This record gives sequence, C-alpha cells and structure tokens, in this order.
Amino acid sequence: MSTLNLARVVTAAYTVALVIALLGLRPGCVQLVVWASQEKSDLLGRIADRYELTRPSQDFRCVDIKVVRKASGEAEQALAREVFESNEARPDVWSPAANTWVDLLEQHRRDSGLPTFVPAERGPSIVTSPLVIAMPEPMATALGWPTKQISWLEIFGLAQDPQGWASRGHPEWKRFKLGKTNPLISTSGLHALIATYRMAGGGPIGDPSVRAYMKGVESSVEHYGPTVSGFLKNLANADDNREALSYVSAIAMEEYQVWQYDDGNPEFRSDGKRLPPQIPLVAVYPKEGTLLADHPYVVLDAPWVGQEEKRAAASFLAHLKSDAIQDEFKAAAFRGALGETGPVIEQSAYLKGFNPNTLLTRPEPAKLAQIQASWTDYRKKARVLFVLDVSASMGDRLGAASASKLDLAKQAWTAALKEFAPDDQVGLWTLAGTDRRELLDIGPLRNQEAQLRADIERLNPEGTGRSLYATVAAAVGSVRQRFDPYRINAVILLTDGRNDDPASSSLNTLLRSLRAQPEDERVRIFTITYGAGADSEALTNIALASLGVRYDAADTSVIGRAVLDAVSNF
Repeated sequence: MSTLNLARVVTAAYTVALVIALLGLRPGCVQLVVWASQEKSDLLGRIADRYELTRPSQDFRCVDIKVVRKASGEAEQALAREVFESNEARPDVWSPAANTWVDLLEQHRRDSGLPTFVPAERGPSIVTSPLVIAMPEPMATALGWPTKQISWLEIFGLAQDPQGWASRGHPEWKRFKLGKTNPLISTSGLHALIATYRMAGGGPIGDPSVRAYMKGVESSVEHYGPTVSGFLKNLANADDNREALSYVSAIAMEEYQVWQYDDGNPEFRSDGKRLPPQIPLVAVYPKEGTLLADHPYVVLDAPWVGQEEKRAAASFLAHLKSDAIQDEFKAAAFRGALGETGPVIEQSAYLKGFNPNTLLTRPEPAKLAQIQASWTDYRKKARVLFVLDVSASMGDRLGAASASKLDLAKQAWTAALKEFAPDDQVGLWTLAGTDRRELLDIGPLRNQEAQLRADIERLNPEGTGRSLYATVAAAVGSVRQRFDPYRINAVILLTDGRNDDPASSSLNTLLRSLRAQPEDERVRIFTITYGAGADSEALTNIALASLGVRYDAADTSVIGRAVLDAVSNF
C-alpha cells in the first residue's frame, strides 16, 4: 500500500472513531434508542448511563442506551406520520407521559390505513403521576385549600368570571389567570382538555352546549405553551421579581412537576437548579377526579426495531422496575409503577392533599382523537406580529449546502402557517439592518395567507447595523394600539444577531417598558435565537420581561422545530 493510500485509510479510521466518540456509541454494541417525555428524560438518561456501567450484554454484544428528550405529542406525530428529523435516531422504545398518546398513535395510524407500531401487550408503566391543578399557595388558600376539596368546575368558573378574584375577596389579584399547555404536544394540556370535555357533560363533540362550555373555558386562557417547563420558567422569573401572583392563578400539570418547581427545578433538568421560589405551588386534586400520567414503556413493533433491540429493551425494563430504581423515581416525586407514594410525596406540605380520590378513565381512542382535534376550533385565537430579521448575515450559507440561513427560516415560517386557524390574525414586519419594514398589517389569516406567503418568499438579506431594541419596542407598541382582550396578543421575533445600532434605545430601557405593560394589555414576546451570533442573553431577558419564552436555534438545522415551538403558544 502506498504511503498516500495508507494516510487516507488512517484518516478515515480516525474520522469514524471521532464520530463514534462524539455520539457516545461503541462499535459493535446493540444500540437501544429510548424516546422519553420531557419531565423524566434527564432522570431516565442518568439511570441509563449507570446501567451501562454494569456492562449489560445481549447475545454476547454490549448494549448502548441513548435516551432522547421528546415531548409526547411531538413523538406521537412523528411516529404517526413516520416523518423524522434528519439528525434524530428512530426510537426502539417510546415512553410518553401517558397511554393517551399511545391510544392516539394507534388511532391516527389506523385512520391513515397504516399498520400499528404498538404491540398487543403495550408494556407496563415505569412510573405514574396524577394531573393536578397547580396554584400559588396564597391563591389556593383563598379557595379553601388544604381543608376544602376544590373542583374543576370552580376553577373553570372563576377563569370566566369577569369579577375574577374580586369575587373571592382579593381584587388586588385582578383576573383569574388560567394557564394551559398545548394538547397537541403536552400531556398536561391533553388531559386538561379531556377534563374540560367531561365538565361540559361528555356529550357529542358537536353538541352546542359542549361547544359553548369548552369554548368558554378556552377563551379564558392567558396563553398556551408547548410544555409545562416554559410556564414554570416564566413563573420562577416572575417569582424572582415578586410578581408570581400576577403571572398565573392556576396551571394544569403533573404532581411531579409541582414538587420539582418548589425544589428549584422548573425545567426538570439535572443541572442548573435555582433557589426554591418565594411563593410555592400547591397541588390541587380536583373533586370530580383527574387523569393519570402512567408513563408506559412501549417497545415498538416497527420495521427498524430488531429482535436484539427488543431483548435489550426487556432487560432495561426489568432494571427500571427493580426496587432500587423505583425508589429513585419516588425520591424525585414520581409515584411508583403501581401508584404507590414515597417519602417525598408523603412528607410534602404541598402534595397529596386529597390523594386524589378519583381517577377519570381515558376516552376510547376514536373519541379521544375527536376531542384533541376539536381543540383547534375551541382554543383562544391569536393576534400575532411576525418580526423576521433579514439583515445581511441571514444570507450566510450553511456549510457546503446551497441554502442560506434566510432560506431555511423562510421554509420554517411558511410551514408553520398551517398551525394557525383561518380566523387567527397575523402580520409581518422585517428588520433589515437599521430599517424596519411593515410589510403586512395584522389581519385575519383567511384574508391574507396568500399575500403573507408571497411576502415571505420574496424576502432577501439586506442591511447592517441592526436596530433590534427599537424594532422590538415599535412592534409591541403596534400590537398594543389595537389590543384585543379576546385574543392572545404577541410578537414572535427571529434574529441571528444583536443590537448594534448606537442610536437604538438601551436594553434596560426596553426591559423596563416591557415589565411596565398593563396587566390586561400585555403583549408577550416569543424570541428565536438563530445561529451562533444571536444575542441569547438579551433575547432571553426580552422574552422573560414580557412573560414570553425564548427558543433556541443556535444549531441552525433545528430552526423548523424552534419556529413550531414558538407558534404552539397559540
């Protein structure tokens, strides 16, 4: 072999070894990919890492386990359509937060004429956690907690009462603010939607009384969010500023998530814990009953899952069901696989107030799919201004690809438009260096979708020296001029840069103005940091000051997911 050819072989071998090392894979091992719901993915990943240290093997081959954090609804949609992101591994095991998602997967694939991926024996629960109504302690106490059992009907009634908290002797708290997560993505949102349907009488979806009740509850929602962690991160920030009671009155979430928030971990991660909040959340177990997040462990019956993976999955499941690992889950405020509680829940002052007394059954799959699909009609409508940065840096090419950052952003925004309803209201501005261009006034999507798509398609990179802060201030002012109290009023900002216009207002001035917005005319800002050059710190602070959320697309390949996450607040 020539010296040149030998060098090429060595270089190729080194490259393969480097890729394997970066991915954490070992050549020749059985690779077991587990998609896990967000609230338990970090803990499950740590358990898997320790499990690997015991050198598990399958048919004399080592086993590598990769736990992927994946929201239950996102996972269900990907499996139902068999549409996966280019850089993600397909799951051998799926552990959503609840069997409701497994029901939906089977129903959606059946409706599409596709074979099921769910085996006849789904697999057991690995942990459980009931849905609760989380409330700041003073507000729960005002409703009679912990001696009185509070109902779904009372919470939904208060959310629609124009007197708000004044009807309970607390006019200083103003409106009763109901927070809910998106039931297309979040288990808490889906289970809260089912509870709303049950409180509406549980009749046919099209029944006028059912529609009126569900629409009334949804119209009282402050705004939606793709995940509970987004709400809790904002609540923790509001608590830091002594504004927790003005942020939200009640949010549906898992019991486990209440404890994690009170423990200073609003994002359910193993790192980055903060001090416990000044005002804790308490778990209200609704009088009428609630649903259970039963966290099933489903070994998929899919073409890419072989017998080796299935046997490795069975071995890992046995490890998860062991007494030691079940105790570890209980120490994190989960309940055991059979619903048993551990010392953390038993000794908490804020959990297990009424246990819960009653568990509601899941609707049968066809009805469940109808309930979920109906939400797009019932949900509170949006009034949103898109602000897209088209400055010169958005023309940067991505690696060897011919697409620019702006090309990918345009594709992402165009695809995201399908998430809006015809009667949602949208508008479009661009930031081109120091120039701000108001391309399309906010109006009903049904009237201007074609124009909006055409305007997005025509965008080109131009301009330098961004007036980022001045543009944000102007966008918020524009939305507030025609503020609609019956809609979610918001700005979605995407940028790959930072404010570098010396004539623009300061960040502190902008943040003060955002925090000073009247409570009943608040315009929330959802920011998307795009690429490595975006000012993540400033854009996080802008979002939090307005009680919005920042989404991260520092890895430009995930811009589509970041945009979808942002629009799922509506």
